[in-house]
Formats: sequence, structure tokens, C-alpha cells
Amino acid sequence: MNKYVAGISLLLALLAGCSEKQESGALSQLPPDIEAGKTLAQAKCSGCHGMDGRGVKDGIPNLAAQIESYLLKAIQTYYHGKRAGSSGDAMSITKELNPDQLRNVLGYYAGLPPLANLANMSAQYSYYDRGEELSKPCISCHDAGGNPTTAGMPRLAGQHPQYIIKTATRIYRDGASSMPAMHEALTGLSQADLSNIAIYFALNKPQPAPGKAGNPYEGKQFANDCIKCHGATGSGDESGTPSLAGQDVKYLNAMIKAYRDKVREHDAMHKALDGLKDREIEKIAIFFAAEQPAQIAFAPPEPIGDLAQRCDRCHSLVSTNPEMLAPKLNGQNRAYLIKAMTAYRDGDRGSSAMHKISSGLYFDASIEGIATYYSAQAAK
Repeated sequence: MNKYVAGISLLLALLAGCSEKQESGALSQLPPDIEAGKTLAQAKCSGCHGMDGRGVKDGIPNLAAQIESYLLKAIQTYYHGKRAGSSGDAMSITKELNPDQLRNVLGYYAGLPPLANLANMSAQYSYYDRGEELSKPCISCHDAGGNPTTAGMPRLAGQHPQYIIKTATRIYRDGASSMPAMHEALTGLSQADLSNIAIYFALNKPQPAPGKAGNPYEGKQFANDCIKCHGATGSGDESGTPSLAGQDVKYLNAMIKAYRDKVREHDAMHKALDGLKDREIEKIAIFFAAEQPAQIAFAPPEPIGDLAQRCDRCHSLVSTNPEMLAPKLNGQNRAYLIKAMTAYRDGDRGSSAMHKISSGLYFDASIEGIATYYSAQAAK
């Protein structure tokens, strides 16, 4: 892809966020020449955005029927070097095309008819249902619902979702895990997929592991360092700390020893377990396994319909007020929306309004749900 094609794609990479303050200048005052814009689009833009204004692959925004005044505002931020990342090919295209040419090509795309949806996609999105569907490969070991009866298998039901996401990502999917079956099962799953799976298990009621393993009170004296994070009964409230209460004793014994021996990484765990003998660790495992598991204090993320209503406060408006210009989202490329919202949430794209709104979207599943909802809507 030549630098012009790459440049125009970057120039218009503002399509999923509330915009910045209007820049004054000749660019927004020039009337578009649609035929001239079509010629420029063919030469410089169609490699990414097509002649019909549809991104040629996932991650490239659709431009057809987008609000022209918003596109003009977006390109001005690049033209004046006011946008983070306004360098290289992106700045090159704004400097090599004069204001008339920029206005013409944007006028061409804005004047195209709305695109028909290619994918038969439902706007409905349930974290729990999506997680249940994605968790089917987990059933063979963790059982349906996450309460296994096989010795050595961890209970996932009622577990903190942030802990499940962190462990599944760092150790099993992306890390050098000693469990190839887990790595294979999770390879290819996105962060949104893992979020949905974690939410599904977190909302299920935990059941204690079957069977008794010994006198639980013998291990309490060795668990003093553990309760600082995991709580007196092993049902700690810290979101990134796993619940130990009622876990399988064989699993707890193996994992605690793995931390002590630094097979699993965690500095605080290494320090807390340093010097403990195997028998002492076995007693700690028995102590926590005997505790009654409690449902964690976890509320699922805000429903997608409610989140969309908040987005529509800006994105459903067609206004000439320069402070209220926001792009249309209906029918937009789903992968592009996910990429853009993630960048706003993580602070990689500038917009104080969008950063404030998206910073509350802790779960990638929420971002995927919003993107799914809008991409399934008919473009207007």
C-alpha cells in the first residue's frame, strides 16, 4: 500500500469518537467538487476505503454517508498538526493535497449512499450467554457452570472475573504454560472472549469441592500471610485476587507449591511462601478447601442497550454546532469500532470526552458488545 493510501486511512481514523474543538480555516469554507473528489478517491483512497466508502478489510472505517462537517473537522486536526500521531504519512497527505482537494474527496465520500450491512449480525448481546457459549471447551475439565467434581481441577464458578482474565491471558494463552491443553483451548480467543467467559463463571453459584481431606484447623496457623489478601476464610474481595474458599484441595496444594518454588510468577506469593515445608503447605490447602465458598460481590457490566443510549446522546445527533459534531456509528465496521474504543479507553487516542466515557469500560466484552450493536444497525 503506498503512502497516500495509508495516509488517507489514518487521516480519517477519528470516526468512532467525540471530536475536538473546531479549527477555523479555509478548508471548511470551500464548496466540494464531487467529480474531482471522485477522481482523487480513485487515485489515493480506494485502496483502503473503496469507491463505495466501505473499508476493504476489518479495522478500516467506512466513510460512505458520514457527516461531512465531522470529516472536515477531523481532517483539520491533522492539517494543523493538532492531533496526536499527526506525522509521517498522515501529515504528508494533508500537506500534499491542497484544501480544495481535501474538501472534494471528503465531500465525495460524505455524499455516497449509506452502505447495506454485509453480515447477518444480531444487535443483541448478552455477556452471560456469550460466555456460556465460549466456555463449552472448558466443560470437559471444569464441568458446566464451573463446579468440577474431578480432583485437581479448580473451581471457576463464583471466581473473581479479573483474576480469571489475568490468569487465562498471562499464563495459559500468552505465557509459557506447562499445560498445553489450556494453551490450545485459549489460543485464538480475544480479550473480549475471555471477558465474557470470566463474567459467565463469576455469575454462577460456587459449590464446595467434594470430600474431606483432613483437619482444617491445623493449617490456620500457617495461613496468616495468606489472609492478608485472600481474607480470613479465603473469600477475599480484592478483584484480582482469587477466592480460595472451597477450592479443590489437590489443586490448592499443587498451586501453592508452584508459587513457593517460583514455577508460577508472583513476587508477593514467593515472599509469603518462602521457607514453608510441603506438609505445611498441604495443611494450608486443607484449611482453605474446608471453608464454605461465598458468592463474590460482583455485578456484571452495564447492559449494552444502556451503554448505547449513553453513546446516542452525542452520536445520534446531526448538528451544525461545532461543539456537538460526532460521527455516525450505525453500520460502521465492527473491528474498527473495537480498535477505536479500545484506543480511547487506554489513552492511545486523544479526546477528553471519549477518554472519560470509555475509561469506565473495564471489560473488553463491553467494547465488543457496543461495536456489535452499532455495526448491526442499518446505516443512515
